[in-house]
Amino acid sequence: MTISGDFPQGRSKEFIFSRRGVLQGLASVGLPFLAPRTQPRSQTRSLYPPPEFKMGDLVAYDWEPDDDDAPEVATDFGEILGMRWVPEPDGHCLAANTWVYFVKWTHSTCPDILSEPLYGGEPTLASDLRLVNMAEPVRSRRQ
Repeated sequence: MTISGDFPQGRSKEFIFSRRGVLQGLASVGLPFLAPRTQPRSQTRSLYPPPEFKMGDLVAYDWEPDDDDAPEVATDFGEILGMRWVPEPDGHCLAANTWVYFVKWTHSTCPDILSEPLYGGEPTLASDLRLVNMAEPVRSRRQ
């Protein structure tokens, strides 16, 4: 009996592959190269610097009141509620490439300014704020 007699199409049994086997073999070789490779979080680079303050931080804002009866320098105290990266100047912030913070103001050294906690919705630049510990005595940046 000849090989062509054993196999009607004239092919040897050793050269016959199932389609499924061929596709699985190609997929096992090719798919790992097509999958995107991710880097661990510590190795990825951010598009912007980390914020100076975190949500929940207690901050102070020093300012000069216009009132003659008020102290020369007043300080408002508050808590960071949120933050936003500003890549370009917008209507609320004239600076670019900076963080702005949303603060709930809790009290002030200027009399009758904050009778109760207040959230005005206006962003505050990081350069205007400083981190405080409420256990410390109230003091101004200029003193």
